Amino acid sequence: MVNIELVKNMLAGSSSLLSVFLDDEHRFVLYYLANKNPRIDEQKIAQATNLSVDRIREILNNLSGEKLVKFEQGHGYTLTEKGLTGLYNFHITVNKK
Repeated sequence: MVNIELVKNMLAGSSSLLSVFLDDEHRFVLYYLANKNPRIDEQKIAQATNLSVDRIREILNNLSGEKLVKFEQGHGYTLTEKGLTGLYNFHITVNKK
């Protein structure tokens, strides 16, 4: 269970980032990229997350807009430093006891 208050404090001032990290599908894609980095194509992400390719494209566009992932033609998607740091901070915050 995600502690929404902790996450809100972590992402204070960024409602769009908050919505990204609170959405399970967005988080699954970020975790997958973190685990499989570098450079994964959307087909592999769709297969690994059991989401449609169209949904993965939508998620990746959102993540790109937040500068959490980047796309390189011919290579695929990878996490940016901001994406990896944000995911790490989210994970640490949510798993605090």
